[in-house]
Amino acid sequence: MTTQRAQSIILWSSIIAVSLWGFGYIWLMGLFPLPDATLGAQEVASFYAANALKIKIGAMICSWTGAWQVPFAVVLFVQMARLEKSVPVWSILQLATGAMSSLFLVLPPLFWGVAAFSADRAPELTLLMHELANLTFVTTPQFGLFQFSAIAIVILTQRTDVDSAFPRWSGYLTIWTMFAFELGAFGFLTKVGPFSWNGLFVLWVPVCVFSVWFGTMSLLLLRALKRQSTAVDA
Repeated sequence: MTTQRAQSIILWSSIIAVSLWGFGYIWLMGLFPLPDATLGAQEVASFYAANALKIKIGAMICSWTGAWQVPFAVVLFVQMARLEKSVPVWSILQLATGAMSSLFLVLPPLFWGVAAFSADRAPELTLLMHELANLTFVTTPQFGLFQFSAIAIVILTQRTDVDSAFPRWSGYLTIWTMFAFELGAFGFLTKVGPFSWNGLFVLWVPVCVFSVWFGTMSLLLLRALKRQSTAVDA
């Protein structure tokens, strides 16, 4: 098996996993967009009690697939490292932070699942788990700041390489994604408006921009791997 073929398999595993994760989160849990942050403890507890089975099944699926960022970061690392030529410090930074970022897609479904696990607990405890899950989901751009900046630096400073996965414009897309992602931290400040956890700037902009970035980078990587595989075979 060539390195390019192995990378393709790893990348496709990430794409399939994120698709299953999205199915579990969006279609089974029904938590996208997130419920209003102004809901009281009894309202939140009633939501989890009414949807307990779907949420628990969604949490189970997300438990299997939540670490999809790890294989994606591995392929990014390999493709970035071939451009750095020497010690690939930026690629290593991306790999480490990309792998750590997966925690914040693993933990929220776990917390939502816990919230739905026992319908007879005090509503205030369910509300606590609900808030922990939602804020963990939207206010955790810590590792993304370093991951996206490392990717952008390599792309924008790379030497000419006809087999590179990263055209220059993808570096600017990555910078835009980094700034959009960082807006999530504002979710701590208010329960209403565009900076609430289901608001325009905290939920919708980061999720939409990141989805475009992930889809674009996946396509660029798959195309580059095909070119590189052809070059090796030749």
